[in-house]
Amino acid sequence: MANEYDRIIKENIEAIILPLSGKLFGIRPETMEEVTVDLQLTLERKPDVIRRISFENEAQRILHVEFQVGDQAEMVLRMQTYRALLQELHKLPVSQFVVYLGQKTPTMKTSIAEFIFGDDNNFRFELINIHNYDHDQLLASNIPEEILLAVLGDFKNESPEKVVGNILNRLVATSQDTFKLQRYVRQLVVMAKLRNLQNSTLQTIEKMPIEFDLESDVIYQRGKQEGKQEGKQEGKQEGREEEKRELILEMLRDGALSIEKIAAYAHASVDFVKNLQQEITSR
Repeated sequence: MANEYDRIIKENIEAIILPLSGKLFGIRPETMEEVTVDLQLTLERKPDVIRRISFENEAQRILHVEFQVGDQAEMVLRMQTYRALLQELHKLPVSQFVVYLGQKTPTMKTSIAEFIFGDDNNFRFELINIHNYDHDQLLASNIPEEILLAVLGDFKNESPEKVVGNILNRLVATSQDTFKLQRYVRQLVVMAKLRNLQNSTLQTIEKMPIEFDLESDVIYQRGKQEGKQEGKQEGKQEGREEEKRELILEMLRDGALSIEKIAAYAHASVDFVKNLQQEITSR
């Protein structure tokens, strides 16, 4: 699954790296150029972003960015290795950032001292959790590839449906042609999975007056099928929860068992059983 997100980031990186450097990293260079280096002889994977950047009144430095879906415990070791190799190759200071795109709150350590207790190595990198970033800042962009990332941001008090609708409207307004718009909509369907919003996204897309044939789009249809499967699983889960609730209510009405035993038999918490008991007594 992570490969889907990696592919989208690689497709869009040239458009988003400069604006994201200012918004997420607080780095606003005068110039930025791609650095082509072959680190794959030593490492399992190629770094996501390596750029040589320069400022008006400061020497050059290397910007290294990784986009991460998984919460990898040993990320700090990989980042330390990258830094050592980049410094050896370029003899420049290196600024490193990991942009976390995953669903759960990341727990990865960002310094060697945290990862290896007692180590006096002061290496560390900056971790950016995009879910904590105001989605409006990304939505306000005129770059479609950046607007897409708004689906991963902090929605504040906005409903997911409204946010997705706003993203689609901005994509329509900023896309240069129908072909590119279709590509961005495909990417949005994939990225929405990271927020468990695929169903909402698909439903919102179908309501939009978008000028291309969604029914013939393979990726869109695959996302639609996955969304249906997720909906079925959610329905099954809801059904099981309702069955458990009715079973507990029946045992409470019978009155033969204690709350603790009912909770144990039903694989539920004691508090949940107590709440259902209060429902019965309040009727």
